[in-house]
Amino acid sequence: MKRLFCISRYPGIVVFGLAGLAAALFAYFTYNLLTVSMANLRFIREHGWVAITSGGLLQLLGIVATGAVALFNWLLFKACENELIDRYRRWQDR
Repeated sequence: MKRLFCISRYPGIVVFGLAGLAAALFAYFTYNLLTVSMANLRFIREHGWVAITSGGLLQLLGIVATGAVALFNWLLFKACENELIDRYRRWQDR
């Protein structure tokens, strides 16, 4: 299982594709995070305690989970970017 997560053993095109997928998912989740969190905060601000008991707090937890997924995708992108830069530098030094 440990070898599955070692991106240095995958071909460069796979790492590049994974970086692109992670960047696209990061962009989607970040945009979604902003729109939903603004709507949730407005809902809580307008309706107060009723909004929290009606599910506003549960939705806030969902927003936090979406933020965690966005952060994971950003970290995956940065790991792929670092691997590709290291490969390029090794190729350049040959």
